[in-house]
Amino acid sequence: MRIAILSDIHSNIEALTAVLDYCRFNRIHKYICMGDVVGYGAEPNRCCELIREVCSVTLLGNHDAAVAGMMDTEYYYMAAKQALYWTREQLTDENFRWLYSLPYTHEQDNLGFFHSAPIVPSRFFYVVRQEDAQAHLKVFDRLSDFNFVGHSHLTNQYLLGPRRVRDATGKAVEYQDDKKWIINVGSVGQPRDRDNRACFGVFDTDQQTFEHVRIDYDIDTSAKKIIRAGLNERFAKRLYVGL
Repeated sequence: MRIAILSDIHSNIEALTAVLDYCRFNRIHKYICMGDVVGYGAEPNRCCELIREVCSVTLLGNHDAAVAGMMDTEYYYMAAKQALYWTREQLTDENFRWLYSLPYTHEQDNLGFFHSAPIVPSRFFYVVRQEDAQAHLKVFDRLSDFNFVGHSHLTNQYLLGPRRVRDATGKAVEYQDDKKWIINVGSVGQPRDRDNRACFGVFDTDQQTFEHVRIDYDIDTSAKKIIRAGLNERFAKRLYVGL
């Protein structure tokens, strides 16, 4: 079985539809979303509805939590906070209730899914440096063989042994005895690793392998919608540079 792992859509319907169009023609059997369906972008309802339709599991991201009133918006800088308030006003009651109902984590066989750092999923910590991954040695025995995270919009990955951590960004991801992976799957709707293409991951349960996939999409349309909605121009500009 091939699982598409999506994260950080951020109300970017053009990026999301491009990713799903690719998946339909590339032997994807299951979809899991790791949160931040909303925030920053101009199409929160359409993204919620499409994720609800295709994903068997969706997790709670920090932007989802803030929009649904489950997280203090003071955590966010002003432009992001304004986008959260705007999103809250746009959402249908049904989509609002759906966001409110989402869980922090999901486990399936030897796979763990988290929006943010697995060590304390409800605190929305980042895993962006080797030191962040190193902290997970404290909970090594509780980790799955493969632990997928979003939140950072990056594509770094770390291989953990019982006593040490190795930065394995860009290396082939496959099962290894007595070792565990923490893998940032990237962002569908707002990549920040200097590649502006939509990014997601595919895990093959038969081969026990993972790969990042990058997809071109209509950035111009997505950016123009952000401007027309009155959201901060910064959210539109960064789509072009992937940063």
